[in-house]
Amino acid sequence: MAIQSLKEYYKNDVFAFLLGFGGSVWGGLTYYLGIPVALLTFLGASSTQVGLITTIFWAGFAFPQIWAGYKSEPLTIKKKYIAMSLILSSLGFLAYGIYLLMTGATNAPFAIWFFLAAFAWACFLGGLYIPANFSLLYKVIPPAKMGQLIGIYFAVQFGGIFLSGFAITAINNAFGAPTSYAILFLITFVMTLVAITVMLMVKEPEGEKVQGAPSFGAYLGKLIDIYKTDRPFVRFLVGKWLMSGHYIMMAFLLAFLLKERGLDPANAGWFTALNGLGLFIGGFTITRIADIWGPKYMLITSQIIAALYTLMVMLIPSASPVIVFAAFIITGLAQISDNVGYTNMTLFTCPTMDKSTYVAAVNVGIIPFMVFLPPIIGKLIDNGALTYTGAFGIALAMMVASIFYLGIVVKNPKAYEEMKAAAAAQPAAS
Repeated sequence: MAIQSLKEYYKNDVFAFLLGFGGSVWGGLTYYLGIPVALLTFLGASSTQVGLITTIFWAGFAFPQIWAGYKSEPLTIKKKYIAMSLILSSLGFLAYGIYLLMTGATNAPFAIWFFLAAFAWACFLGGLYIPANFSLLYKVIPPAKMGQLIGIYFAVQFGGIFLSGFAITAINNAFGAPTSYAILFLITFVMTLVAITVMLMVKEPEGEKVQGAPSFGAYLGKLIDIYKTDRPFVRFLVGKWLMSGHYIMMAFLLAFLLKERGLDPANAGWFTALNGLGLFIGGFTITRIADIWGPKYMLITSQIIAALYTLMVMLIPSASPVIVFAAFIITGLAQISDNVGYTNMTLFTCPTMDKSTYVAAVNVGIIPFMVFLPPIIGKLIDNGALTYTGAFGIALAMMVASIFYLGIVVKNPKAYEEMKAAAAAQPAAS
């Protein structure tokens, strides 16, 4: 049974790689850290508009999951639902790519807002697949290897993002902007279809039959009850709020380096690629912390690493390629630690076999600071009330606060501790 489960898990890894290379929203050609920021900078967007990219990405990641959890929870087979949400998501990039080819973005203000609208479409529809995808992964991964194999899954996905950097560079060298951006968006649509085709080949095990809520209103009541009654879960959410300093950094790091440290715009695509390389490296190395010591310590690790790259960026006087590229890689190490820590915390906290509702509850619950802080910070920067360095100082303070909070207040999930205790008792029993 375990061998069969891993076989299907490896198919999911292939899907993750293709999605990471060029899939809608989550692929390197359109991931919010790189090409969207570079495109808006090319079009002359304000810091507020650049900040909206992060807001849209994380809002699309979280808010649709209430509906997604409601619709996907009763489904014992999730893959067709996943495929439909990703196909619809990719249509936003298809439409914008065609627009750029036809018009050349001659009306820059309209091109900026049209991109933000297309990006919002892609993110909000793409976010619908997440609860079902985590439930599918839980069915094909042995619990004792959850940290390592989830880490490898993310690593493979972001390995695809790293390799996409070479494609981005080649396309940028062959075509001038904005044609190069149009080509990237059209390739995104095609790659999403290829990734979906592979995912549909997975022999997904039949899931636990869950009685869905009789109405969407009843489902919302179910979510609210989780927030009211599961105290360890809520303490974890508060910790994730404090961890939002990392997302302030990710929202403005590239714009800061382009505008104030003289980073060559031709190297902008390497932010996403090297972030993906850091995720890839971390997925095969530091994510074992989640299996050995638990998701709590994985989350703490993410914030220690985030504080390191923040200090590096704040202290460099110019965009030294070695330091900047090293910082890009370290952002990936921080992100993979965060991803695996919060994913494992969610899956072990959920008391039922189907994880859709708890995944939705987590991703909606953690989002307030991630969504609202970037545009607020961007507006303050535009108005001269805050500098980039001041914004990064706020981010650093949040990272330090989260380390202390996670260390003192948050505990590893009960299910994780029971699993570790059972594993430790087996050699003694034999």
